[in-house]
Amino acid sequence: MTPLNFAVVVAVQDAGRAKSRLGPDLDPGTRRTLVIAMLDDLLTAIREVWQGRVVVVSTDSVYDAVAREHRAEVVRDDGSGYNEAVHLGLAHVADADAVLIMPGDLPHATASDVAMLLSGLERPGVIIVPARDGGTLALGLHPPSAIAPAFGPDSARVHREAAVAAGVPWQFTSPGRLDTDVDTLDDLVEVWDRVGEATTALLEHLPIAPRGTPRA
Repeated sequence: MTPLNFAVVVAVQDAGRAKSRLGPDLDPGTRRTLVIAMLDDLLTAIREVWQGRVVVVSTDSVYDAVAREHRAEVVRDDGSGYNEAVHLGLAHVADADAVLIMPGDLPHATASDVAMLLSGLERPGVIIVPARDGGTLALGLHPPSAIAPAFGPDSARVHREAAVAAGVPWQFTSPGRLDTDVDTLDDLVEVWDRVGEATTALLEHLPIAPRGTPRA
């Protein structure tokens, strides 16, 4: 059997504006460093199990160095929106048999999470990793044109309904403990004990404490 041609697309926001919901406790420079570290951790997890094509889509060149450190291709978008960035990434890997789409704010995603999702893509269909708030943490498409990605509020339902309408197999899956992304400091507290090395190195410098630890 001919090996399938997979690709992983990671779309990330402008680092200058990303994670503004992390709040006034973090200055823009710290937020910028944090989002870069989170991308570093996600790409590390991906590369532990996937040596094929990885594409990072962003308006901001600040991510380029960490992307290339992980042998990822860099695609520059115009900042018109997250879904537009995802579609640009899909166009860049149009020759792929299947694509796994992940946002850059999953520093707690593990290599086994990524391996599970890639394994599921060996069969045609749509894989949806729902977030607790109704969004989509990751989306697998085999083929890439199976449905149009529509990340945002309630997008897990939107993706499911699109797959049903298209008549393609679909599944909700929650690999490991992957059920939230990191949008706020409370989210970071939630995943404190699961993030990768790059994010961990910043935690002691942030104005937060692990869950269950009284704040000073």
